[in-house]
Amino acid sequence: MANFIHSVFQRFHCAMISKKSIQSVALLLASLLPFSNASAQTIFEQYGIPNHLPKYGISSLTQGDHIVEHVEKVTTIDGDASKSSFYLVQTTDDKGIIDLRVKYFPDQLSQDEDGLSLVDDGDVIDSIEYLSRTEYKLRQYADSYDQSSVVVKEIDDKTAIVSFNYSKYALPQDVAYFRFMKVDVHVIDRQPQKMVIVNSAPFEYGRYIIENYHQEIIFDKLSDGSLYVKTKAVTAKGTFKGKPAKLEVTTTPVVFYDDVTGIEVKNEELFKVVSDPRIREKKIELNRTFPIMADLVRKQGIDLPLPYGFSVAYRNQAMDLGFETFNLGLGEIGYKNLDKDFDPSKSFATVSAESISLRGDVFILPFWNVYALLGKIKVRADIDAEYTAETLNDFRDENPIIGGLACRVLAKEGLPLCERGRLGIPLYLDYDLVGVGTTLAIGYREFFATLNATVSQTRLEGQSEWGEPLLVVQPMLGYQLVDYRAQILVGAEYQGLDSRLSGNLGYVDELGGDFEYDVGVKINEWAYLIGFNKQLGRHYNVTALYNKGETRESVTISLGYRF
Repeated sequence: MANFIHSVFQRFHCAMISKKSIQSVALLLASLLPFSNASAQTIFEQYGIPNHLPKYGISSLTQGDHIVEHVEKVTTIDGDASKSSFYLVQTTDDKGIIDLRVKYFPDQLSQDEDGLSLVDDGDVIDSIEYLSRTEYKLRQYADSYDQSSVVVKEIDDKTAIVSFNYSKYALPQDVAYFRFMKVDVHVIDRQPQKMVIVNSAPFEYGRYIIENYHQEIIFDKLSDGSLYVKTKAVTAKGTFKGKPAKLEVTTTPVVFYDDVTGIEVKNEELFKVVSDPRIREKKIELNRTFPIMADLVRKQGIDLPLPYGFSVAYRNQAMDLGFETFNLGLGEIGYKNLDKDFDPSKSFATVSAESISLRGDVFILPFWNVYALLGKIKVRADIDAEYTAETLNDFRDENPIIGGLACRVLAKEGLPLCERGRLGIPLYLDYDLVGVGTTLAIGYREFFATLNATVSQTRLEGQSEWGEPLLVVQPMLGYQLVDYRAQILVGAEYQGLDSRLSGNLGYVDELGGDFEYDVGVKINEWAYLIGFNKQLGRHYNVTALYNKGETRESVTISLGYRF
């Protein structure tokens, strides 16, 4: 019975742990698309602003499928400045897959980038790769501005400032700082001249805490009349490991390649440099195998969690059970029904259990996660049974002399088995656990829903046989606190339990065989739960859950890491 009880407990626990990796995907799947706003489009059209212009504030790589940019980065930490100069080369194939590379000369890279003491240019390239991946990732979310926030301030008949904010919903954790950005587009005679972006709150950027952010983009026109980013200058002030720091990044286009208009060089001198065969080149890995179709989803402005994850969870649960029948297998004696001597209606069990489990998972598709788990369980079960003594009393009535002597002898040994009373049976058991599961998720803006299913088995330590598989299904609804990267969860859990529980507690020498049980129990298959999940930076998250049902109550705490 205890085997079953904790089997149920742990399967529920393991199923719930999957929530920590799903909070992000549930919110972000096929769901957090920017909504259409006709008034915003009308304002943009009225002031000559192309609908795609907000993209340039997030990423200049959105200007074309094939583009070369020059980036100059100056980092000042505690008064010490370092400078790097490099090129980003982006090409796009017929399927829309992007190839991004860094080109550089080692002597044009800082030898003390981001405050690091360098032996070679490896750490500098790591820093450049971080900047480049960020720029690329922002490219995927370039339409993610809040169209409902668009307002206009007219300066005079020719001049106006069109303002808007970036969306809170469709930005991934590591570039989510753009949700704090306020944008002003300066327009003269229906021609955008520049775009100024400032932050409304501090944010993290890599290892920096940025307090003041200022980005200014100057626009010009290509030969076909379309706007492009002539210069993009970012100045960010804050701290780096507690020291005053300033980042200055200036981006200028070198050349545009277009299948229709051909090649348009915007800086002849830089074009010659980047074309030098001696320049070094490193490809930046942007895409992973999983989740499949991730690029298609990202192009819609939908955030995705990192594909792989591990989590460690602790759970403490208390559970109460009522009984309907008792059957025990007592070695060579075989199965015996004990309802005559133990009244099921007046018997119950209180179970407390603690577990530690490890779970690994992967997103196969953006909305489909699969996982495997293993763990250890410690169970204490206190069975409080109503003992009737009917069998011995019937024997004593039929055999007064022998029966009476037997009752007196048992009583002297501290076993008053001829007297009615309550009998306490403590059980201390340790189990192994294995299981597999899957989660599906959908969402819209702050709201999301998940459906989780886990199949798992438990095994008493020292035994070779595993218990029967148990299915646990959990429907969940959640609400995302976007500004805090946190989620609130409510839902229910179904355990597909049988009202008859059987198992084997192992061989007992005194019985000459295994001690087996077949017990009828009263079980409520549903329980309700509430929970909270908080993302801690890009890779970590912590989850706390409270479960309450008619027969059980539990608390679960887990820490997860995604990569």
